[in-house]
Amino acid sequence: MHYSERLLIHIKQAERITQAAKEAAVREAGITAAQQAALAVLSDNPGINAAELARKLSVTPQTMNSLLGRLETRGLIARTPHPIHGTLIEIRMTERGTEVFAAADALVAKLDARLAEGLSESETAAVRELLARIIRNAEAAGR
Repeated sequence: MHYSERLLIHIKQAERITQAAKEAAVREAGITAAQQAALAVLSDNPGINAAELARKLSVTPQTMNSLLGRLETRGLIARTPHPIHGTLIEIRMTERGTEVFAAADALVAKLDARLAEGLSESETAAVRELLARIIRNAEAAGR
């Protein structure tokens, strides 16, 4: 098999190009792709703590704390002690954070639709399923 035929090459190229497109898209909302990803997880998991957020985004705790610091400085998130377990710090989007996320999410949805242009619903579903299988295979290979 030629190097250019390897699946890993195509996956890496797709990831690099789509990530750059996402960075450009969310820049219109005034945030980075990493910030958008964090806000997306927060939108589904209000009150999550930094360690769990870092795990969900596959980043180090140090990277997450830096990212959260920037989001907090901009008024997009608030960190507050858990009402029962005071040592745990909950993270929630502020009203402004919710507005910025909604704008960024609309831009990401538009990009997502653009990536699927020319694909039928069944082809799009097949791509998702194939990528999910590749992810499972990669996780198993890493063990």
